[in-house]
Amino acid sequence: MSTGAWWTAEDVANVEKDLARHPKSGLWSYTSPAEMAHWVFADPALPAAGDLAAPGVDPLDADLDEPARASWALAGWYIRMTVPKPAETDGKLWFLNQRRVRGRSLLRVTLGRLETLWLYEDGDGINFHLDKVAVDAAFEAGVIDEDAWVTRVAEREDDPYDTLRGEKIGCVCDTVDDALWALRQPPVLAAARLLNVKCLAVGGFSFQRLHRPERLARAWSAAQAHFDSPPLRSEPEPAFDRPYRSPIVDPAALTGTRAFDKHAYAAGCDEHDRLSRWLIDTLAATGTSAGTGLAGVPVDLAWQDADGRQYIAEVKSLVGAGPEDQLRLGLGQVLEYRHRLALLGRVVTPILLTSAPVDEVWRDICRDNGVTLLVDGDPLPSGC
Repeated sequence: MSTGAWWTAEDVANVEKDLARHPKSGLWSYTSPAEMAHWVFADPALPAAGDLAAPGVDPLDADLDEPARASWALAGWYIRMTVPKPAETDGKLWFLNQRRVRGRSLLRVTLGRLETLWLYEDGDGINFHLDKVAVDAAFEAGVIDEDAWVTRVAEREDDPYDTLRGEKIGCVCDTVDDALWALRQPPVLAAARLLNVKCLAVGGFSFQRLHRPERLARAWSAAQAHFDSPPLRSEPEPAFDRPYRSPIVDPAALTGTRAFDKHAYAAGCDEHDRLSRWLIDTLAATGTSAGTGLAGVPVDLAWQDADGRQYIAEVKSLVGAGPEDQLRLGLGQVLEYRHRLALLGRVVTPILLTSAPVDEVWRDICRDNGVTLLVDGDPLPSGC
């Protein structure tokens, strides 16, 4: 079985374009096509739990037996790992339902119009859907153990659901352990994420009246108690290449052959350093270390949050320079770095940091390209 990357930056771009074909989706109230395209292929990491338990609700009933706890735990793990923005979108774009079927309790995760995971509480038979193209690409690249897959996973030949017909495959596992083994394979997890984000982009969720927040609280709590660990993956990648060092710029030492204002250049370097130090110190106050460079790509700053999400920042001083030109340059640089890192198998969240307020249209321009524009003095984006 190969361990190399099975996706490319072109795959990320194609997913973004596909998602952008649904501009009226309610999902874009919480995120963007660019962010979701990168999330699909991102190194798997558990999201922060947040405050999910409804007031006065015991999220995990004490009278559940072990098979039931394992089933609720699998549902919670699946939700946390494969549903876009699960806490924010619960009950609005998707939900976890529980119903009695022939005297047995059935758990169902429905995104938009499609059930993407369903299993009986007694743990007998776990069903889930995956994106077909993503799974086929992973097998073709040899990054899934085909022998183990055939032993643990059965693929359904029929597709009784109209939603995304032809774009998905149905999988059945006999046990929770088998289902967890399959879904913890990074390419399989990506296939689940891709299908799920497509479901929410297509929309059509109409089950708000059936939503019960305590169900998600129970599943989330069970997942934390049972197997709150990252999926199968290699050792964590470094968050940056080296510690940040302030540049030393002496205007008098600059060559006279360069046609620019030496003192303005030095002032710009000083402002760049001040901005970099501000971001480093702000992150350090939350327990996060930031440095410079990432996988040989010359990003200004790089760091990872507590859940392992990788960020990069391009710092642009607007001192003594045309803000429009600097913003164009900075946006182009951070998009180039994101692309180069994607080719190396590193999925990143890019930030453009500037030293002064700019025309608000630039926030929209950056957002449309999956980049967060951060102006000196702004609070850090959620998740940093």
